[in-house]
Amino acid sequence: MKKTFFTVTMLMLCVAVFAQQRPTYEKTANDVLRWHELAERTRTSTPPTAPVVSIAEFEPMQGVLIAYPSYTGFGIPYTLISQLANMVPVTIAVSSSSQQNTVRNKLQQNGISLSNINFVIGSIDSYWTRDFGPWFILDGNDNFGVADFTYNRPSRPNDDAHMAIMAQYLGVDHYDFPIVHTGGNYMSDGYGTAASTDLVMEENETLTETQIRQYCLNYLGIDNYHFTIDPQGDYIAHIDCWGKFLAVDKILIAQLPVNASRYQEYEDVANYFANATTPWGNKYKVYRVFEPGSVVSNARTPYTNSLILNDHVFVPITGTSYDEDALEVYRTAMPGYTIVGINELATAQWENTDALHCRTHEIPDLGMLRITHYPTLGAQPFDSTFLIGANIKTLSGQSLVNDSVLIYYRIISEDTTTWNAATMTCTGGERWDGNITGITDSCEVQYYLFAKDQSDRREFYPFIGQADPFTFTVAPNPNPGGPEDPEDPEDTTDVHHYALNAYVVAPNPAHDQVVISAPDGSQVSIYNTSGQLIMKQTFNEEKVTIDCSAWQKGTYFARIETLSGHIIQKKIIIL
Repeated sequence: MKKTFFTVTMLMLCVAVFAQQRPTYEKTANDVLRWHELAERTRTSTPPTAPVVSIAEFEPMQGVLIAYPSYTGFGIPYTLISQLANMVPVTIAVSSSSQQNTVRNKLQQNGISLSNINFVIGSIDSYWTRDFGPWFILDGNDNFGVADFTYNRPSRPNDDAHMAIMAQYLGVDHYDFPIVHTGGNYMSDGYGTAASTDLVMEENETLTETQIRQYCLNYLGIDNYHFTIDPQGDYIAHIDCWGKFLAVDKILIAQLPVNASRYQEYEDVANYFANATTPWGNKYKVYRVFEPGSVVSNARTPYTNSLILNDHVFVPITGTSYDEDALEVYRTAMPGYTIVGINELATAQWENTDALHCRTHEIPDLGMLRITHYPTLGAQPFDSTFLIGANIKTLSGQSLVNDSVLIYYRIISEDTTTWNAATMTCTGGERWDGNITGITDSCEVQYYLFAKDQSDRREFYPFIGQADPFTFTVAPNPNPGGPEDPEDPEDTTDVHHYALNAYVVAPNPAHDQVVISAPDGSQVSIYNTSGQLIMKQTFNEEKVTIDCSAWQKGTYFARIETLSGHIIQKKIIIL
């Protein structure tokens, strides 16, 4: 017994000494020995008022959080801090006022102005702000808050406590979220979808998957949570080591050489997302970036471990021959963004499982102009007019400028690619509608939204606007000349149009029931955003009435099959 006690004591002492010499990102022997402490730290509070939204990394941001532990210093180069501070205020977590003075001096010595630097004081154990930093949510009353999980590193109690400090510092609500988790293993899209590896299940072994999903719905508003394999099979199992949401319907997945032992695991997870349905009803656009660092000797290629900050993407590079190809993948996937490669510090190198994203954390614009829109995408039946609607929140407290809520669109044809502007009008509450008009034949249509409020916030949607617009194609007009078309004098109004407005879902959004109308409907199938069949029903005459009172809040898709074999897809929102 004494020998065992001595061995454990020496092990803990060695771990502590090592930690003072170099930060250890992985779960240490000390963490394993202290794992029981997490149950003692886990707390539960009343969840936020529904519906809750988890803020995505690619939404409007007002700042970025980094940390300066006394025994290591910054884990990022001063050149990056300078670039960040030129864009947004940089908040630095320090453990004391004396440490704050030390950091101020170091910043000035490295040529960084303090004019855009803020400090938050509260003891910290590491510089991994991604892992212990705040998860921001917006509740049903449009108040920002922080969902404070139990950080899965028991040997870093100060880091675990820092989320509450940040909530107080920013003046937002704080919620104790009863899940063991880590920020490096979580990404969300702002529409109720999130992804993590199955580490979440492993580290919450006293909870069922159903309980975990329910907690994430209650505290984060996540109604579609992807729990994936960890293709790395590594000790970290963090999703940001190999994957990243770039937009609501775009995801970046790492790729290995074909002869790598875990090549197929990476392909499996890429195929998983390629076949998953996004909240917008389309399939994910999966981009691949070559990351052979885990199998090529001395290569470090942590390219998915990047930071999106408004219209910039900061990508960790290490001087290998793979860097430029990785930056080009980002340029292709995110047109209009400024892609910046960031070299590592010699004293805190980027690792294949620990890089730039791990050591930074974005802070959302607490007064953001937030646009929510379910875009028209893909192939559409012919119609001369397309209704475009959006929900727009003015979280600054200032109203929208009425004549500055616009749809910019262009109809791509041989004759023109000119952008047009159509005014959107408020049709009730936060709902704004407008029309894309002038479609006369088969074509491609591109569009994006713009809004401005009295605080002079100006937002495009998608965030980058014209450089990466929404796109849909319109089928040929089945009756281009109408009844008097000289090319077809026999043409009458009996010619059937598969126009969008012939197929109606109402009310939409819905709560208790929804009615689907189709003039020639055969049957309708309802799917959730994971592609799971919820129900199937045959049309009774031209309508189907569906009881949706027991459905979870979120997005669903109605696949309407017509008597003549056409397929029409409609989106259903359940509130």
